Amino acid sequence: MSKICVYPWSHVNINPQGDVWPCCHQRKVPTVLGNVKTQSMEEIFNGEEIRKLRLDMLNGVLPSPTCDKCVQYEEMGFSSPRLHANDQSWATEVWKSINSTKPDGTVDDYKIKYWDLRWSNICNMNCVMCDPEWSSLWTQDIKKRLSDYDEETIQKDIMLKTWKNRVEEVSGKIRTVPHKDFIDQHIDEVEHIYFAGGEPLIMDEHWYILKRLVENKRFDVKIKYNTNMLKIDYKGESAIDYWKHWSYQNMSIEASIDETGPRAEWIRSGTVWSKVHENIKAVKDANIRISCNASIGAYNVIRLPELVDELWELTERKVNLNPVMNQWCCIQILPDDIKLDIKQKILDWFNPDITKNNLHPRVKAIPAIIKELEKPHNPMNLTSFFKRAAFLDLNKSTTLFDHIPWFEELNNASGNDYERFRDDFIEKSISKRNSSIDSNLCSSISN
Repeated sequence: MSKICVYPWSHVNINPQGDVWPCCHQRKVPTVLGNVKTQSMEEIFNGEEIRKLRLDMLNGVLPSPTCDKCVQYEEMGFSSPRLHANDQSWATEVWKSINSTKPDGTVDDYKIKYWDLRWSNICNMNCVMCDPEWSSLWTQDIKKRLSDYDEETIQKDIMLKTWKNRVEEVSGKIRTVPHKDFIDQHIDEVEHIYFAGGEPLIMDEHWYILKRLVENKRFDVKIKYNTNMLKIDYKGESAIDYWKHWSYQNMSIEASIDETGPRAEWIRSGTVWSKVHENIKAVKDANIRISCNASIGAYNVIRLPELVDELWELTERKVNLNPVMNQWCCIQILPDDIKLDIKQKILDWFNPDITKNNLHPRVKAIPAIIKELEKPHNPMNLTSFFKRAAFLDLNKSTTLFDHIPWFEELNNASGNDYERFRDDFIEKSISKRNSSIDSNLCSSISN
């Protein structure tokens, strides 16, 4: 069986640091092909790393760890991202480049057919499962919070120390396209673009590409978005006005929506649910294809049937579910008896009478969620969840329990970890100590 993947001959994945990866499906330590802040795309696309990757595949090897996800999928008998890529309509032409690969892995006449662009971490939300690498608002928020603690306190607390290191690591995030000539050079060759972030709809780079596509009348290009749908207008421009140029099949908006109402506003801090709801409705009413992607963790799995029904009614398209893998907020932090009740609730809702071939008409990936519910409870990670939630709720007018009241019962049953961590963070804060000093000083003067 061929071990070729068309991506090293036809695809770029650019992350917010400017690193170019072979694809977004890598796990653990990523293979970095180059960086657009210091190199041209031409240098990267025939650089040492990508040439080695091509030669491995031509020699029948899917190298580890770069290709581990696809290897695992294929060993289990599932269709992998590699096989999906090879089956795309544009892949036929890519095989010509593959067949003309030079002995050192160089490709002279290459065409970059698929762009996966995450130019920047600029974002208007700081989602609870995210971190500074993928959200500028996360970076700002954590920097502000950490400023209330001295270095000794930060270094003694693993969570605070990790966040401090992460914030320092992301200081060099790119926010502008460093090589617009790459876009202009390949705009007539691209056939598939995936916009993600950060939040792509508030990135200048996204709008530059969209305008160039319209100017060149490239409405044959398939475009997919991953967006939080908080803002669809930018600097006087309307995304809908641009998207209308594309056919229903060629434009796909995937809204990252993990909950509705007040619950959404805690999980994805920065959300204004009324505005998100209004924007989704406006896109749907414009006859532009839109669906919801929901990341399912401990904070929303208990309401999964209700959530799926609400999101389906919003877009009338199947909801795609992605299990959250972050250890501190994944499904496994919930106690086993609660997970068992949730599993039964989902199975009762996943009614065989309304399914066909075990596929629910309103949702994808239910079996993956069931598997997560069957994994054993991790009490240490539940403690980590309440610690993180308590820190993120500091100085806010509302808390986790205001938005998702069910968690208050779990906190009470778990020994009130949330309050313990909250009080500890307050006690160790610089503002608390300064307040105590001022109070003691006033008391001394009055005496």
